[in-house]
Amino acid sequence: MNDRTIILIGPESAGKSTLGKLLAASLSKELYSLDRHRDELYAPYGYDADAAAAIYEKDGLWAFYTHWTVFEWQAVRHILTRAARVGDDEFRGKVLDFGAGHSVYEKAEELAVVEALMAPFPDVFLLLPCEDKEEAARIMEARRSKELGLNRHFLEHESNRRLAKHVIYTKDKAPEQNLEEVLQILKST
Repeated sequence: MNDRTIILIGPESAGKSTLGKLLAASLSKELYSLDRHRDELYAPYGYDADAAAAIYEKDGLWAFYTHWTVFEWQAVRHILTRAARVGDDEFRGKVLDFGAGHSVYEKAEELAVVEALMAPFPDVFLLLPCEDKEEAARIMEARRSKELGLNRHFLEHESNRRLAKHVIYTKDKAPEQNLEEVLQILKST
């Protein structure tokens, strides 16, 4: 089990970070959050945080998001390639918390490449509050006490469903219950 890479995907406030911490502790694995390491992951591809902030200020959230997608795509390709290599411990065998944007691809060819790179990983979990998208959006906004700008897009986009091997619904469940559900799946696969 220690060699297995576990990938958590889903929109903002779905529970990825909370479940990731519990899984990492329960399985004695390292948790690696792509969002927390964004600057270092994107740097090799020319990312400039100041330029990204200027795009946000000048052109708004959607322009900022589309600017980021170039770097998210390259970072995810790098991470999945490294995680698949036996003996490469940088990402292999960890719990990978893909921030909300790291599993959504606007270009069909990029989604196809990420799908192929994720194919060897049986432990890709999509976290959602519930199946109903309207209710899920309300729950996630209530968890953050604010409107989540791109979350409806992340929730409705086909990418997460295509990449996921398992779906975990978190509504009305304690984080420990979600952990137990994932652990049961890991034991059975």
